[in-house]
This record gives sequence, C-alpha cells and structure tokens, in this order.
Amino acid sequence: MQILARWKRPLILAGAVSFPLLIGAAHPPLAEQVRSLTTSALGPFLGLQSGLVLFLKSQTQTLLELPSLRERNVELQTQIQDLKAQLTQFDEMKSENTRLVSLLQLKADLPKSAVAAHVVGRDPSHWSHYITIDKGSKQGVHEDTVLLHPDGLVGKVISGGPFTSRAILLVDRHSRVSAMNQRTRDVGLIEGTDALDLRMTYLDRDAKIEVGDTVVSSGLGGIYPKGIPIGKVLMIGEADDDLMLYAIVKPFVPFSRLEEVLCVSKQTVD
Repeated sequence: MQILARWKRPLILAGAVSFPLLIGAAHPPLAEQVRSLTTSALGPFLGLQSGLVLFLKSQTQTLLELPSLRERNVELQTQIQDLKAQLTQFDEMKSENTRLVSLLQLKADLPKSAVAAHVVGRDPSHWSHYITIDKGSKQGVHEDTVLLHPDGLVGKVISGGPFTSRAILLVDRHSRVSAMNQRTRDVGLIEGTDALDLRMTYLDRDAKIEVGDTVVSSGLGGIYPKGIPIGKVLMIGEADDDLMLYAIVKPFVPFSRLEEVLCVSKQTVD
C-alpha cells in the first residue's frame, strides 16, 4: 500500500500524458476533435496571456525610457520659453519700428533738421506731468524746444543738460498753449488738467465751436508753431462768469504711452 501511495501521483501524470497519445494513435479523428476542443477552450486564455505579455513589455519599455523622456520634456519646455521670449522681443522691435517710422515721416515734413528722442524718465508725482528725454544741448535741444509726436503736440523743454532734457507735457496743470478751432478759427487757451483731457478756455461767447471740431496751436506766444494738432472737442460749456465759453478737448497724443518724441524749434517748423 505504501508503494502504491508513493507512485500514485507519477502514475496519474503519466496516464494523463499517455492517454491522449494512445487515443491519437488508435483513433486519429477523435484525437483531432480533442485537440480542437482544447484549443477552443484555451484560446481566450492564450490570447489574454499574449496581451498581458505585450502590455508588461510595453510598460517595462516605458519605465526604462521615462528618465530620458523627462529630460527631453525639460529641454522642450526650455526651448518653448526661449521662443516665447524671442517672439515678445520681436513684437517689441516691430512696435518700436512702427513708431520710429512715423517720427521719420513727421521729420520729413519739416523743412529743417529735427532730433528724435526717447523718453527715459517720468515724474513719479501724480500731480505733475514731466518727462526726461535722452537728448540735450549737445544735440541741439534747449529750453523751449517743442516736442512733437506723429499724432500732435506733446509739450516743451523747460530745462536740460548736455545729454538729457526735462520737458513739461501738455496735460500738466501748469501748461498753457494758445490754440484755435481749425474750422472756425476761434482762438482760446489750452490748459492742462493733470488728467487725460485738456480744457480750452477764453472762448468768445459767440464762438461757433462744436463737438467734434479739431483744435490746433495758433502760433501766438512765440514758442509753439502754428497749426500743430492738439485734440478734438468733446464738450462745450459756459464759464462761471457767463461771459465766455470753455471746451473739453481730448488730446490726440497718447501721453500715458509716450515713448518717442521729435524735438523741434519754432524756426524749424516755420
């Protein structure tokens, strides 16, 4: 009995292996049917096994490549940031080129030489509007030199040195410019308001000024040349004494975005 117990499992295994062989030798058709049934039964499991092997192989390859993929991703991110910086720089150069072309066109309309300058400083006070430009007496810029922009009148130089100058903007409350209505020729005085708008005062009560009219410099006073665009009339009202009219004028020059100006003297424009 002990001998049989010892050889029980090997005998069963041998029988399981030899039985199909004996069937295949004795009855080939029956063996084919058994093989077909076995294949059909085991097919899904074999497919699952194959898919699992491919999946594990793919994941293993991914894990092996992960460090190099991370490194490549960092390189691509760096390249993207560099390209964005270059694009921003290109847009800035394009914008500056457009502004400088406009200044050159304005300079070409003047009969004599004029000096282009960059705005290199602004007064930090909210109660005044002054700028510093990178041109001074060495470049022919002196006190009362008029500053122009392709859109119109900017202001004038009030002080300076050899290489820089300080100028007051038209919108400063201390700024005064003799001006006139381009359409009706009515004369008044443009005053700064320390805001984005200007105020045209001392208009005759019978003036034919209308909303939408263009205001230009009158040439009176000996500093600002005649005919330089200043702005457009937004509103008209009566002065406190009821003897005069006043007008609110929106300047043509974008003072909050001023970056370049053209420095000219009255004689240059005349």
